[in-house]
Amino acid sequence: MTERTLLIQPRDPVIFRDGKPFTMGLPARSVDWPLPSAVIGAIRTRLGRNTRYDTATVERLKLIEHEGPFLVARGEKGDALAFPAPADAVAFSPALRSNERGETPLELCRLRPARLAAHEGTNLPGEYAPLMGALNEKPAGTPPFWSVDATLSWLADGGNDSLFRSNRELGFGRLSRQRRTHVQINAARQAAEDGALFATEGLEFSEYRRREGVAGFEDPNPRICSRIRHPEDDRWADLEALAPIGGERRLAYWSEGEIQWPAAPDSLADATLVRLQLVTPACFRDGWKPKWMESGRPPGVDGVEVKLLAAAVPQPTAHSGWDLTKRGSNGQKATRFLAPAGSVYFCEVKGDARKLWMRPISDDDQSRRDGFGLVLCGVWQWRQD
Repeated sequence: MTERTLLIQPRDPVIFRDGKPFTMGLPARSVDWPLPSAVIGAIRTRLGRNTRYDTATVERLKLIEHEGPFLVARGEKGDALAFPAPADAVAFSPALRSNERGETPLELCRLRPARLAAHEGTNLPGEYAPLMGALNEKPAGTPPFWSVDATLSWLADGGNDSLFRSNRELGFGRLSRQRRTHVQINAARQAAEDGALFATEGLEFSEYRRREGVAGFEDPNPRICSRIRHPEDDRWADLEALAPIGGERRLAYWSEGEIQWPAAPDSLADATLVRLQLVTPACFRDGWKPKWMESGRPPGVDGVEVKLLAAAVPQPTAHSGWDLTKRGSNGQKATRFLAPAGSVYFCEVKGDARKLWMRPISDDDQSRRDGFGLVLCGVWQWRQD
């Protein structure tokens, strides 16, 4: 298998459609970050462009394994990945003094499962434990992308005490958006068509405005980073330096690079209480939780048993799209609701939890190959209060 790390830097405001109607008066808007299927779909299209995309070729292309997409940007230590903020971290704004940069630290409370007393109960399904640890006040926002160092530090610390960090120490702010107004031109009259006025709203990579982020940030142009694995095949085309991605065929710069992928810490080898943090959205038959949890055996991982005890899962991510191997409306894919990136599953694990590191845990094979459900692992402790 050939392993390649791809870097994609959109030149134009890129649109990864949010699935809402795109008609007169309703602009085509992008989601805040592309789903794995949008990126691996573009990669497979570029690799197979020397073929006729016949049935056999399409099946070969669908076997390409994908990890990502992740944000990559330059910090104090060079180019590094960033991951979605974990759902078990709830931020509050305490009355503290600002640091030397004029930043006020946030209090990050750790959501942790708590055992119920004999007379206590909840409306949670099954025997899942409730999560405790948040303060009784309105939470503050955190950066949507945490740097790799902040993410690994959060996962490695299994304690229940609060952590104080500024937004700059945690990670990266949201991408800017650019709204464009378009008009359709009548070729014969060389004038605008009546009623053919529409708008698009895309993510702006080349004009990234970081109001919040890690110290020492130098690169104003973040990129999309994905890693793929595929069999050797001389029919695959070389990746172009400039090629489209997303809706409206907006152009992006494509290249291969050397990005350090985080390694599983040795402390996970003997861990029994393990957090599984989704770093890409996951597709589960039971909605918010994996179907394979019924047997406790993660797909494609031998010698590991997992028991789900609690979970922190935000609102689902809707996902649809088009099957380009089918014509017309037959190619429209059914909408499915994904467990969003950042979701955290508190589990009891038997075996070496390092085998789960950066593995896809979605229920079906194709979703796992597409990159849905990649997880990082951390430790945790029961909350006693």
